[in-house]
Amino acid sequence: MYAPGAPAGRCDTGVVPPRAAPATRNRPTSVPLVASGGKGTAVAGALVRRPSGSSDRTFKWIAVVAGLCLIGFIVFVAVRAPAKAGHSLGIAALKAAPPPVLHAGTAAPAFSLPRLGGGAPVTLASLRGSPVILNFFASWCPDCRAELATIGDIAAQDSGRVVVIGVDSNDGKGAAAAKLLSAAHASYPVGVDTSADVAAKYLLTALPVTYFVNAQGRIVGSALGPQSASSLRRWVGRLTASP
Repeated sequence: MYAPGAPAGRCDTGVVPPRAAPATRNRPTSVPLVASGGKGTAVAGALVRRPSGSSDRTFKWIAVVAGLCLIGFIVFVAVRAPAKAGHSLGIAALKAAPPPVLHAGTAAPAFSLPRLGGGAPVTLASLRGSPVILNFFASWCPDCRAELATIGDIAAQDSGRVVVIGVDSNDGKGAAAAKLLSAAHASYPVGVDTSADVAAKYLLTALPVTYFVNAQGRIVGSALGPQSASSLRRWVGRLTASP
């Protein structure tokens, strides 16, 4: 019950009853703008939501494309690295210096070695006045064994034009070399270079090597590896050609 003269809405007990909340209209809640591509786009204060399935499919396609790009990049790097390495190796091989040799015009280093089989020492000085084919070999060298018969033939057939001498280098006392020369029917003089001292003077790093020395004791040229009969014939012609 209200007290007489009391303001409206006030009880006689002096307690103000709770005021009813004012009626409100159904208004859209304020929504921040969302960029296109998110869950929705705010248009004129209302949030228009896109179906979630479309967004998920777009994200999956982007992920697939990014994954393929990453895989392609990894494959490109993996393939290109060996190719560059191989290319670098090829260039290095082309620029590698050839084995050292005594150049044409150089005086052939003098030497005196024990003769294989005994007898007078093999000396280069004693051959001055005659062109010389000087062949370095060893019994343990397969390529050396392959050319012994050819060198023996040149020594026998051109004995009046050139002198052929061999140097058995770094091969012990020469017993094995003597057997090989006998089997090849090669009878030219051979010096035994047990410690390879003479080979070092001629800058040898591998066998076989053949030097061609003119009658004046100077080097005309050299040949690395086993020589064929035709190659040796050309050298004989060069050594014996008129100046």
